[in-house]
Order: sequence, then structure tokens, then C-alpha cells
Amino acid sequence: MDNQSQFQYRSVSKAAICCVVFTILSVLMCWLSPIFVMLPILGVGFGWIALANLKRFPDELVGKLGARIGFGISLLCLIASVGTHMYVYATEVPEGYQRISFTDLKPKKRGSLPYGEKAEQVDGEKVFLKGYVRPSTKKKGLKKFIMVGDFGDCCFGGSPKITEIVAVDIQIPKTIDYGWGLRKIGGTFRLNPNTKPIREKDIPQVFYEIEADYVK
Repeated sequence: MDNQSQFQYRSVSKAAICCVVFTILSVLMCWLSPIFVMLPILGVGFGWIALANLKRFPDELVGKLGARIGFGISLLCLIASVGTHMYVYATEVPEGYQRISFTDLKPKKRGSLPYGEKAEQVDGEKVFLKGYVRPSTKKKGLKKFIMVGDFGDCCFGGSPKITEIVAVDIQIPKTIDYGWGLRKIGGTFRLNPNTKPIREKDIPQVFYEIEADYVK
């Protein structure tokens, strides 16, 4: 009777459950983009908390096996994904292209220009830019699309500023599909100082364009 009562009052560690969930997400997604490295970090963190709580309250909590496995796999995913993303960053820019970022394209807070100074410097140059495809009515076989630098603006209906978007026009015989993964675009950068109208319902004008001849 005592053993039965004791068993009934033991509960599964919530931290262990979170650890397992983030471990599964890590295995599936931490390779897609550096932003998803947060998943194994959370897995390791919740695993650490779960193991500490299980050691402190061995008669009240269960879930040690899941916490141990989740902690170990999350740690491996963290190390492997960080190493992979660092290697990719060091080798991903094609020869003849200049790396730029969405941060480079933001105007200075107290500057006189409505667009980034970097945009003037690379106007007409070959650039390499990473970002996310903003969803529109068309999801497959995209030749023209809007790229954003923030995952939330890409996948969760955010409203990016005009200096946080780039219109991409693929010039080579290749198309892409909308997805959550990070895209790598290379091509000739164009600055439209007075903005340029495009056929997008939510984004009618753009400062920046890339005539893409490299898509990955």
C-alpha cells in the first residue's frame, strides 16, 4: 500500500519533458539556420535543470532517462551545428561576390539618407546575401520574391520596414519554393534612391533589388 501511494504521487519532470521536446526539434531543425541553434541550447538547459531537480527530489519526480538522453543529444547537436554553421560561414561566399547583410542595409538613426550607406557603396556590384523568403500568394516555382532578414517577418506575418527587404529577381534558369530555411542569394545589387514599385500587395515599393545569378 505504501509503495502504491508513493508511486501515485511521483510525477514526470516538466523540465525533462521540455528537454525531450527541444532535443527532437534540434535534431530536425538546428541545421537549417544559425537561428535554430537556440533549440539545442534550450535542450541542454532544460536537461541540466531536469537532472538537478531529479537528483534533489528522487522520490517525487521521474524522467531521468529522458533527461539524460535529451541532454546528451542536445549537447551533441549544439557542438555539431555550431561547428557546421561556422564552417559554412567561412566558405559560403562564391568567388567574385561581396558579403552583405540586412544590418548593412539599415540607415543610420541620425543619418541624412533614408537607406543604408552600404547600399550606395555596393550599387551595381556583385553581392552575397542571406535571408528568408517572405510568403506571398504563390509558394512554388518562384522567380521573383521578397527576401527579409528576420525569421518572424518571413514566417509569422511580420511587417518589415522598407529598408529591411530586398526584391529578388532570379536571372538564371532556376526557381525556388517558399520555406522556413535560410536562403543564399548572389547577384548584382541595385539601389533605387526614390524607391521602385513592385507587384506585391503588402510591399508596394522597394529601395533594394538583387538580380540573382546564384541561388541556394
